[in-house]
Parts: sequence; structure tokens; C-alpha cells
Amino acid sequence: MSDLSRGDIITGIVKALKPYGAFVEVGGMSGLLHISQISYDRIDDLEKVLQPGTQVKCMIIDHDKVNGRIALSTKTLEPEPGDMLRDPKRVFEMAEETAARYHERMEAERKAREEAAKDIVLGLGDSLDDLTSSSDDDSEGSDPLADVSDNLDSLLS
Repeated sequence: MSDLSRGDIITGIVKALKPYGAFVEVGGMSGLLHISQISYDRIDDLEKVLQPGTQVKCMIIDHDKVNGRIALSTKTLEPEPGDMLRDPKRVFEMAEETAARYHERMEAERKAREEAAKDIVLGLGDSLDDLTSSSDDDSEGSDPLADVSDNLDSLLS
């Protein structure tokens, strides 16, 4: 089990259903397939989607090696939202292909976030340069609040 990591596709057997999801046995360990991770579509009756003894393919979305917990998802393997409810066999047959597309999309999003963060940091640097260059233009020792102070003095007198 120590060789499992986030993003891996595994095959397991549904062992138990609970109101919040299904427990799936994976290589001697039990992983949780939370009801929110089964499909992009809403699930009203879990027993209509999964039954104990059913073999399922899932993606590992979290693996807490210290506590021995595995969080699973079939939602990430759906070629189209809701396929897990309409045609789970198709989801399992296309699992590796869909997972590869999912990983590509996640990597593209990660790169876009990094670029956006880099643009923000560079933009902040430019803003700081503008601030320092405009303060250099002011005469030395000038008080930016002097005009306000003068206006208040004239109002009070």
C-alpha cells in the first residue's frame, strides 16, 4: 500500500455502503468513496449506483499513509458528468484514458496559476517602482499632508 499515491487508478471491491459513501477494499485496506466523489450529478440513492461486492475502478485523491486512510473518486473518471449514474461500465472501461486527460487538465491549471502568480508578483514590482520614482520627483523634505494641514488651518481661522 505504500506504493500508492495520489492520482493512481486502482481497482477495488465495494465492501459497505453508508449514508455518506461507500467503503472500497483496496489491497487489504479500506478506502472511502465519498458520495460527493462518485459523480458530478447528484446521487439520491447510493444503492442504485453501487452495491456491496461490486468491482469498481477509482482514482486515489488522497492517501494518508500515517493513518492508513485512502480517499477515492470515480467522479474524476467520468468522461461526461453523470456517466457514473448512467453507464458505470463505460466509466470503468475508459478510466485510464479519462484519468490521463484529468491529469493533463490539472497540470495545465497548475501552470496557469503559476503564471498568474508570477504576473502578479512582477506587477507588484512595477507598482513599487512607480511609487519610488514618483516620490523621487517630489522635492526633498516635502510633506504630503502639508496641503491638508494648510486647508484645515484656513477653515479654523
